[in-house]
Amino acid sequence: MRLFTACLAHESSSFSPIPTNMENFRDAMLHRPSRGETVKGRFKSIECALTAKGHDRGHDIVESVGAVAMPSGPLARTDYEELRDEIVNDLRLAMPVDAVALFLHGAQLAQGYDDCEGDLLAALRAVTGPDIPIGVEIDLHGNVTEAMTRNATAIIACKEYPHTDFLERADELLDILEATVAGRARPVMAVCKLPMTGIFHTTRQPLRGIVDGLFELEQRPGVLSVSIAHGFPWHDTPHVGVAVIVVSDGDEPLARTLADEVGAQVFAVREQIAAPRTSLEEALAQAAGLNSGMAIIADTADNAGGGAASDSTFFLHELIRMEAQDAAVGMIWDPVAVDIAFTAGVGATLAMRIGGKTSVLSGPPVDAEFKVMALTPRLGQTAFGFYRIVGRAARLRTGGIDVVLIESREQVHSPECFEELGVDLASTRILVVKSAQHFHARFKPLAEKIIYAVAPGATSVDFTTFDYARLVRPIWPLDPEAAFPSTPGPR
Repeated sequence: MRLFTACLAHESSSFSPIPTNMENFRDAMLHRPSRGETVKGRFKSIECALTAKGHDRGHDIVESVGAVAMPSGPLARTDYEELRDEIVNDLRLAMPVDAVALFLHGAQLAQGYDDCEGDLLAALRAVTGPDIPIGVEIDLHGNVTEAMTRNATAIIACKEYPHTDFLERADELLDILEATVAGRARPVMAVCKLPMTGIFHTTRQPLRGIVDGLFELEQRPGVLSVSIAHGFPWHDTPHVGVAVIVVSDGDEPLARTLADEVGAQVFAVREQIAAPRTSLEEALAQAAGLNSGMAIIADTADNAGGGAASDSTFFLHELIRMEAQDAAVGMIWDPVAVDIAFTAGVGATLAMRIGGKTSVLSGPPVDAEFKVMALTPRLGQTAFGFYRIVGRAARLRTGGIDVVLIESREQVHSPECFEELGVDLASTRILVVKSAQHFHARFKPLAEKIIYAVAPGATSVDFTTFDYARLVRPIWPLDPEAAFPSTPGPR
């Protein structure tokens, strides 16, 4: 079949101190075939798997924009409109096509737009008309909106957090599109939108069992796909919330029934599946109390993967105060300090100021004497199945604490970001990683204990610390009285 593909993926936080424009995409990944422009940036990204898999399946691919940026604040209005209009124009020039396959994050904001995915899909649907199928793969942390479901034929969210199944979901979406074009399937969607928000790990029960049950539901006759979109809680829009998406083969009542059933299951266990919350002090006390092995503390509130600056100093200050030994912290975003370390060179010892630069949520900077232990121009790590470059990085040491600094903002995904700078994880007793959950898949085998900690930060799961003005209320956990909706659906 003739398949049009595009990718526009940005997780945008209403509360991020980091602004976003086209340069953020150029830094990460920006592919514009119609312009003959490819800026590979730092990322090898799984988000464009639909294009690669379409080629592998022998389809005639018309590829449009492939754009990915690190999570941060809403995109500049003119830059979003430029990317949107380029995708729409590429589709217009490509017509006729048999189907459209898109990777969209599901949580993109731009100045003046609180539903970029819905806006883009409406513009694409105006080109295709009602009959050409439009399939969309989204990140599990997307907020599903009425405009998205009205204009898409099938929406599939990845099922796992950490996100280890993007490739499998791409295959699932292409299966549906192929069957639709061949006349073997007639997808219809139903969505159960829940008045709840938060961060939920699929690695823990009882959510693990619910996710496993989705695969069983997909074996039923007439069921094409079942997803749970956890939503993105750091949006100040009316669209925030968990959504269950069911795609059936022409059976809307079946899709609605299953969506509501799974939605009721999720809502019933909301208290149990919420991400653990341990204070900074208690997290460090638990780590110090281990008799052997390494304690990994996730600094979840300063996660670049959710839009935080990743330059907060709360844990580093406390580790220095307690004179911690065999400890490491990373990755702290501080391009100024990285530049100073490169100028000084390996082996240099000098007074330096680290972190605490972006906002009050970054805490006060750390002023201490540091020794430059290692430098690299191309620090890398494995993320979403790809080894990708973070950029220039430095390992500093003060007392018994190693600190990994990076020039380009990125969350911790895998041990390479420490090991490539010579941090001996086998002898590390306390490891603080700036990540919420994506570290889990690669670090769990190394840890005696994993602790999810909450300090101040732009991705804190203490949602009472954010000044929401536009959420649809009541919504759990801000409103404990929130109830399962009698007429659930996208808002």
